[in-house]
Amino acid sequence: MASVIQIKRSSGNTAPTTSQLAEAELAYVQDASNDGVGGKLYIESVDSGANEVIHVIGGKYYTDEVDAATDSSTASTIVKRDGSGNFSAGTITADLTGDVTGDVTGTVSSIANHDTDALSEGSSNLYFTNARVESYLSGGTGIDFASGVIDLADTAVTPTSYGSTTAIPVITIDQQGRITAATTAAIATSFDLAADSGTTDTVNGGETLTIAGTSGEIQTTVTNNQVQVGLVANPTVSGNLTVSGNLTVSGSTTQVDTTNLSVNDPLFALATGNNSSDAIDIGFYGLYDTSGSQDLYSGLFRDASDGKWRLFKDLQSVPTTTVDTVGTGYSVASLVADLEGNVIGNLTGNVTGDVVGDLTGDVTGTVSSIANHDTDALSEGSSNLYFTDTRVGTFLAGATAKTINNATIDGGTF
Repeated sequence: MASVIQIKRSSGNTAPTTSQLAEAELAYVQDASNDGVGGKLYIESVDSGANEVIHVIGGKYYTDEVDAATDSSTASTIVKRDGSGNFSAGTITADLTGDVTGDVTGTVSSIANHDTDALSEGSSNLYFTNARVESYLSGGTGIDFASGVIDLADTAVTPTSYGSTTAIPVITIDQQGRITAATTAAIATSFDLAADSGTTDTVNGGETLTIAGTSGEIQTTVTNNQVQVGLVANPTVSGNLTVSGNLTVSGSTTQVDTTNLSVNDPLFALATGNNSSDAIDIGFYGLYDTSGSQDLYSGLFRDASDGKWRLFKDLQSVPTTTVDTVGTGYSVASLVADLEGNVIGNLTGNVTGDVVGDLTGDVTGTVSSIANHDTDALSEGSSNLYFTDTRVGTFLAGATAKTINNATIDGGTF
């Protein structure tokens, strides 16, 4: 009895999946709606990793491809040779190895096995020949060509050396870069050296020119054909120094050792860097020594801790950004002066001298003299009241309650 192999089938053209077939089971998609154009035969198998896969093994799709094979140049068609072993094609892209016989149209990827001896000369790209070179070269400005020899034409310049230690060469060059004339020009072998003072000196060739500084002021240094002139460290100017522009000192200390200091400005600024806080004292101080063995300091300053101005003396430590008001020897200094104007606040200590003007506030201490003042300049208190007619009339009202001894009362004329 004949054996029948039954395979799964589908009327569409969609390939089966591994879940639809068992191993070695066949399936055929008939592509019924397209007259079987896409009909293909499939089988399920496994790969080297034991994974189920679907293989295409045949079908009407492939038999149609083989049946349509032709030796003519037909797009999307399998190529077969004709009875002579030939076929027609459009563009063939490939690397060719070996001899190419016949006409080759297009790009040949490699001609490594050939050279120009196998290639005939065209009409434009010509091969090199001596005759062609000699015909091409006809010489030019300053160049001679004859019998394959290229030579530079002679100029009017005499072959020799030009220039010396006392002369420099002077040359003329044309558009082709040739030297067409050459002479020399003498150079000076000495020069005059002059300055703001002193006698002009002549420096001859071979002599050494020395640029010297001034001891304690200017120094000079020679390095690699360069002379650098600058101030010495901590220079000393023996004469007067006049600065016509502004003088800016960037160091942290400015020390003036002079007997007399003359300042044109009517006001001078202190603590100019204290614009973002109130952390340093403002004022001035001086040094003195009453015993010959102990430096003392006295001055006037605004105390940053409370904003008050203070006179001080006998401080044994040098004031820095602040005055140490509890430092050794610190004490309040005396001010001897005539005060004019309003004094607002408390005066603590002795006031010596004349006080001119109004004193407002508490005065603690001794005022030695108010001879230049009277009660008109002194405000009335709450107890010691000034005399007024109203106060007298009020006092005398109800005379029966008052006793006036040894007095005459005149009511006046009416």
